Amino acid sequence: MKIKYSLNHTLISQILIAFLMCCGINGYGQISGGDVKPDKEKKEKQDKTVRERPAFEKDSLTGTTYYLTGMVQRSYRLFEDQSVYNVHAALNDEVPMITGGTTLGIVIPLGGNFALDAGVTYFGHGEGYNYSDPNTDSINNYKHVFMQVGIPLKLRYTYGEDLQVFGYAGIAPLNILNIRNTYEYADSLGTRVNGLNLIKEGFTTFNFMASGGIGMNYFINHFGFTVTAEYRRHLGNTFSEDTFKRVHKMYGIGINVGIQVRL
Repeated sequence: MKIKYSLNHTLISQILIAFLMCCGINGYGQISGGDVKPDKEKKEKQDKTVRERPAFEKDSLTGTTYYLTGMVQRSYRLFEDQSVYNVHAALNDEVPMITGGTTLGIVIPLGGNFALDAGVTYFGHGEGYNYSDPNTDSINNYKHVFMQVGIPLKLRYTYGEDLQVFGYAGIAPLNILNIRNTYEYADSLGTRVNGLNLIKEGFTTFNFMASGGIGMNYFINHFGFTVTAEYRRHLGNTFSEDTFKRVHKMYGIGINVGIQVRL
């Protein structure tokens, strides 16, 4: 009887301990749930604060705009061989090329709808020659790209607010950095040669370029997109210091596309 009583007592004790442990775990879970609740309320409060940020106000804008554009240009040139013995006659057969460039600029209001458009532009102006013999495998191809950097200064007129149309005209002092000469040659025997030369002399490094264009801006709050059709023309002769005289004045028609920020 004593053994049976002891076993019953032990069994009852184990059941009681298990019951108390379950109660403790349940109570801990309730307390943990109570600890999470303040964090949730804090997060909801932060989200509400973000949603209540001040709306964009156009009246606070200064009118200054910064922009970065990329350009694709169809390059042309005015060329005339003025040498006595037509030394440059072969250059008459050169053809226009597609070249590219980029411009970083700022538009500063002057009053009314007028503004000063200034910046830095880096671009290439190209021309090439392509010859292929119809009877053999002989070819003679080359490209000349005049790499240049300039500081355009333009007067701009703009109409509109978020959707704007504008036009401008101006002038840019510029420097020709080098001429990238890419060539490919092959004769009838199958000999083929190609490569790249950087020509840094033989041309007038300093020049002026006139430009004019029309374009459109579209803004969403502070940020916007811009597209422009532009005409560029060099005012000076690229080879004014030649011993055998020639007239070479570059010009081109291009499209500028980019992004901008107004403050």
